[in-house]
Amino acid sequence: MTFGKRQLVVGALVVALGAAVYLNWQFSGTKPEEVTETAQTSSTKQLGQTVYVNTEVSGETRQESSKSDATANKTKKDEASDAKEVAALNTDTNDYFSSERKKRTQAHEEALKSLQDIVQSGESSDAARKEAVKALEKLSSAIKSETGIEAEVRTKGFKDCIALINNDSCTVIVPSQGLNDASAITIKDIVNRQSGVAFDKITVTPYTG
Repeated sequence: MTFGKRQLVVGALVVALGAAVYLNWQFSGTKPEEVTETAQTSSTKQLGQTVYVNTEVSGETRQESSKSDATANKTKKDEASDAKEVAALNTDTNDYFSSERKKRTQAHEEALKSLQDIVQSGESSDAARKEAVKALEKLSSAIKSETGIEAEVRTKGFKDCIALINNDSCTVIVPSQGLNDASAITIKDIVNRQSGVAFDKITVTPYTG
């Protein structure tokens, strides 16, 4: 009887062990495969979605970058164009004032020569010589005043200036940029102090190019 009970116990243990192995195979052999497929499928979908989203963002980034580059290039071209226009205007302005200053210098030189010829000529009367001497002094003073006016007007922010004194009147030409009622009054005050020409005999003219 003892042997029979032992056999029964061993048989029961064998059956229990077999059941445990079978159950373990069922739960550990089948479900992990499902989890693995699900994980792989989910991972694939997420990875695919990530790639797709990144592609879209990359495309948008390239488009925005292209737009930014295009805008930057356009801005550079506009700035270059504006710079060329300003340079052209500055060149025209410089040419104008240089040309007018040369004309004025030539006129002064011709007038000085004519007056000196009268003073030095033996055929000139005393009255003619006296008048020529007065005219020389007045012309020399006017030349000095013109130079002083131009130098002081430039200190007020104008790039260039030309002053033309003729007898008791004076015309001052400056670039139109920065010229207004206040600056015109300032220029007239400079002319009056430098040359003594009355305010109502002073004309301020803008050069527009």
